[in-house]
Amino acid sequence: MSDTTDPMLQLLGRPDGPLAGASLWSLEVVSAGPLTPRMRRVELTGEHLAELDHQPGQDLMLRIPVDGGTVNRRYTIRRADRARAVVTIDAVAHGDGPGARWLADAKRGSRLDAVGPRGKILLADDVSWHLFAGDESALPAMLAMAEAVPAGSRAIVLAEVVDARDEQPLTTAATVDVRWLHRGDTEAGRSSVLVDALTELPLPEGSGHAYLAGEAQVVTSLRKVLLNRWMPAERISAKAYWSLGRANASHGEPAKDAGGL
Repeated sequence: MSDTTDPMLQLLGRPDGPLAGASLWSLEVVSAGPLTPRMRRVELTGEHLAELDHQPGQDLMLRIPVDGGTVNRRYTIRRADRARAVVTIDAVAHGDGPGARWLADAKRGSRLDAVGPRGKILLADDVSWHLFAGDESALPAMLAMAEAVPAGSRAIVLAEVVDARDEQPLTTAATVDVRWLHRGDTEAGRSSVLVDALTELPLPEGSGHAYLAGEAQVVTSLRKVLLNRWMPAERISAKAYWSLGRANASHGEPAKDAGGL
């Protein structure tokens, strides 16, 4: 189902393009089902997938089938089992967009193409502590990256979810402090629990790096909190995954005029 006329796919192989280092994969679902009440897990396999080489936090751009073509939606690689040639995608199951519909309907044997790995926000290797803050849309990336923090380092995870049913276990060799922030009935993107928690959080001594992700305006507010606390801008990696009230653009991310970053 590859569409070679797609300008994004035409960038494959270009060292100066946004898809530098990415490959086109033809994938098939081997399992799909709920991970938590609001998170769905899909496992996919494909020819040559054992060759997928990614860094924690990177994603695949899924080519979601729609009437008459495809749309792009990006999902973090939660895990990649090269021995089994299986990649795991976790994603929030909500809304009525093409990505949400595909995730809800995906079953064993479902097929689609994907491009990846993508993403330039990776673990900093020259710091003594790491700080992750985001809503449930960022949870797969935050957990994947926190699990990759090396022994001897420290990580703090501020994770906004609806309630305790959305909490997930984390296994890592590092010292990790996970703080689950429940927003309850407040709509995602309108809660202040993340900003409040980050404002009140005592930052560890030494050099650190912050990774912020989620709703566009919330991510902007989180970044301002850290800048106001004198954290150097180069030590802050911020990424808007979605924008409240607006569908993502055709490339799978919020439109540039959606606010935020």
